[in-house]
Formats: sequence, structure tokens, C-alpha cells
Amino acid sequence: MRRVLEVALEQLAAHGFDRLSVPEVAAIAGLNKTSVYRRWPTKGDLVREALSASMGHTTEAIDSGDLRADLLSLARTAVAFVESPLGLAVQRTLLAEGPNPEVKGLAASMLHQQGADGPGLLFERAIARGELAKDTDIKLVLTTVAGAIMHRIFIEQTPVTEDFLVRLIDMLLFGVKKG
Repeated sequence: MRRVLEVALEQLAAHGFDRLSVPEVAAIAGLNKTSVYRRWPTKGDLVREALSASMGHTTEAIDSGDLRADLLSLARTAVAFVESPLGLAVQRTLLAEGPNPEVKGLAASMLHQQGADGPGLLFERAIARGELAKDTDIKLVLTTVAGAIMHRIFIEQTPVTEDFLVRLIDMLLFGVKKG
């Protein structure tokens, strides 16, 4: 089924969300469309899983026991996808789609899901270890990391360096105030 996710991303990059065809994805992947629909009942379900898998989000989160190291690892994985030719094409296509209600719903669903698995687990475990306050706004932290990465790539058109990621994660975890 990994091939289906790869084809879905390729088709998303080439045609956009509106013109993405699940039957065409199935045909290119060499499967019957009913097999794909059985696993992913909607186009949104297929795209959500393809994007999540491509950015390293799995149901089993990274857990080294060190939130800073885990966030850096997560950020590196996201950057590797977004800076790849396919990742750039997918992001540009999604940004170009404008205020598509289905894409907006997909993004909201992915953000909501992050609290239940994947990146959200990093924070839950860090809170349990006492590394973060219980009232940490997980969505805001994830949005800040993603936003900074996207701004760097698409607005500044500057590569996301290791130094940038380290400074970003440190600023989020330790703040910008001195003393």
C-alpha cells in the first residue's frame, strides 16, 4: 500500500487536490480502485495519510526521552519532505488551491489528529516526564515550527539549515528573553 501513498503524492503534486482521482491513483499503483477505497474511503483520507507518512508522522512517535532531540528529529524529517522536489510540488499545489473547503478540512483534521498520535505524543510524553507544563499549547508549538519552516522555504526562499532548526527549537523551548 506504500505505492498507493507515493502515487497519491505524485498525483497531488501534478494535478492538485481537486483533480486528484482515486481511481487513477489505484490504476497507476496497479490496484483495483475498490482495494484503495476499502483502505481509504475518501480522497481526503488518502491524501491525509500520504502527507502524514511522507513527513514522518506515524502512529508511533519518536521518543528518545529528550523533547529537544525529538523535536529536532521531527523538524528535520518535515524539512526533508518539504524541500524535496515532490514535497515542494505538493506544498505549492496546496497553497495554490486557495480557500478550498475540502483542503481546509483536511488541514484541520491533520492538526487535530496530531494531538492523538504522532507529534502530539512527543508533547504528552514530555509533559509526563516534567519537561513541559501541563497547559502547553501543543497546536501552537507545532504551528510555530511548521510556520517558521514554510516561511523560510516559501517566503524567504532560503534553505532550512541545521543551525536554523536548532535556534528555532531552542527559542520555542527556552524562550527569547535573557535572564
